[in-house]
Amino acid sequence: MLTIPDLTLLFMVVVSGLATAFVYLLHELEPKLARLRQRGNRDMRERTR
Repeated sequence: MLTIPDLTLLFMVVVSGLATAFVYLLHELEPKLARLRQRGNRDMRERTR
């Protein structure tokens, strides 16, 4: 059986792993989202002409 300190450490490891995965996901998606934003801005400028 896991003790309270063991469960706390396990919880901290799981939360830090999820946070790291989330930051990595944002890091990977940011250039793609920036390109989509630029393409969207270009399309909007062409529509207003």
